[in-house]
Amino acid sequence: MTNEELLDQVSRLIETQTVKINLMIENAVTKRIDSLFDGYKLTHEKQWELEREVEDLKKRVEHLEVKAG
Repeated sequence: MTNEELLDQVSRLIETQTVKINLMIENAVTKRIDSLFDGYKLTHEKQWELEREVEDLKKRVEHLEVKAG
């Protein structure tokens, strides 16, 4: 086998491995990032909801304090 043939073979192996790595990144990592983003979004929405509830409760307590005071 000549040097050129060996280089071609190595080049093809590298290209094949590169394609496999790209597929793994696309399939595994991208899905995980999407899942993490969905979790972050849900957490943020819940936090916003709780903040609104706390504000409502503060207003109710203030109103009760005015009535009791």
